[in-house]
Parts: sequence; C-alpha cells; structure tokens
Amino acid sequence: MKKYRFFFHYRKQTKEMTVHFRGQCIPTQNIECRTSCETKWNKTQPNLIMQGYCSSIEILKEKVIINE
Repeated sequence: MKKYRFFFHYRKQTKEMTVHFRGQCIPTQNIECRTSCETKWNKTQPNLIMQGYCSSIEILKEKVIINE
C-alpha cells in the first residue's frame, strides 16, 4: 500500500488537535497514532508538529486513528 505524509499539531485558537492528511485538515480531540512519527520544529506557528508516513486514517466521533 502506498504511504502518504501526515502531520498533526495543537491548534491554540480552537483548543484541539488538527491532523493534516492528503490535503485535508481534520480537527479532533484525540489522536491514536499506530505508526512511527518524528518531531519537526518550525520558526513560525505551529512551532512543533509531529510528522510521518501512513497509508490511511480513520475518522471516528472525537478521535482520529492514523494507521501504518
């Protein structure tokens, strides 16, 4: 299966996390990451993001599951 870049970060304005995957910005309260990811520091906001590669994500009620 082909893997795509994903990243997620905390969004202070809405007080929740956002997951970015294949051109989508998905706001969520909880994230379950089932694949490896790494930190990336930016000089502008968001200062810290977690990024990696995954094949798919599942969107549940208040949770996003990032699959390997």
